[in-house]
Parts: sequence; C-alpha cells; structure tokens
Amino acid sequence: MFRMLHRALRSARLRVPARRLASGIAELPPTAREALGTEVTAGEAIAYNRARVVTATALALYRDEYKLPISDDVLDDAVRALDFPYSAPSWETRASIRAALAVLEADFTIIVIR
Repeated sequence: MFRMLHRALRSARLRVPARRLASGIAELPPTAREALGTEVTAGEAIAYNRARVVTATALALYRDEYKLPISDDVLDDAVRALDFPYSAPSWETRASIRAALAVLEADFTIIVIR
C-alpha cells in the first residue's frame, strides 16, 4: 500500500516524509571512539561509522522485504527514518547499502522469520 502511494506521489514530485521501517531501529554498536579508542584517525572513524549505519539500514530494508534495484530516494528515506545521529545519506552510503543488501539477498541461508 505504501509503495503504491509512494509511487503516485513521486510522479507529482512530492516527497513523503521518512517513516519508521516496520522492522524498527536496529541496535547500533558503539561509536568509532568507543570501539577504537581516542587514537582513531578521522578516516577510520568515518569508515567505521558509515559501516555501522549501512549495516543497520541494509538489515532493516531486508527485514522489510525490499529488493534490489532500489532507488536513491528509498535509501535516503531509510537512512533518515532510522534516526542515527549525524547520519546523512551520501553516494558512498547508498552504494554500500546496495552492496550489503545484495549480499543478504544472495545468501540463501539468511531468512526473515516473523
């Protein structure tokens, strides 16, 4: 239902506000500073924090039965809906989410049980 409404609104170029994903918010691991210590470089912190957001977002999308291909708008909405502090969708984040989602889809041993 939401996807049909979302498509109808998108054709008129209206944005649907980010909604909570049905699977909810995944528990995040500690931040880069907490996990890697205070000696972590800026690059390492960015990579670590992006990976934790990407993993949680890909899992939430997979649990909600989203499949590839998936539009940038859906990915941006998913990242925003999860309300991770300082998390902003970027092309790197979207590419990483797609890669993680592809891995989840490709592994037949991973199933969603409701």
